[in-house]
Amino acid sequence: MDKNKKFFIIKKRKFLGTESFHIHDSNMYDLTTAVKKLLALDTLNEDRENNSYHLQEVNFSMVDKPLVLTKEVKEEQSEMPF
Repeated sequence: MDKNKKFFIIKKRKFLGTESFHIHDSNMYDLTTAVKKLLALDTLNEDRENNSYHLQEVNFSMVDKPLVLTKEVKEEQSEMPF
């Protein structure tokens, strides 16, 4: 396995019949660390009926070069109130 691969821990939450997904801790981890954290989170999870944790590989293959702001986008940004 590629040691450079990174993973997100995704928290799946069910609330009022709706599912939501969030990246736990906003961090990427190598596989070993991700699995250790996933097992710890699952062990501490007291509401397994509504909450679960999953691994998702981080994949940047869709991004082959950085996006460049065009003049049009820059002008629109300057018009925003924030």
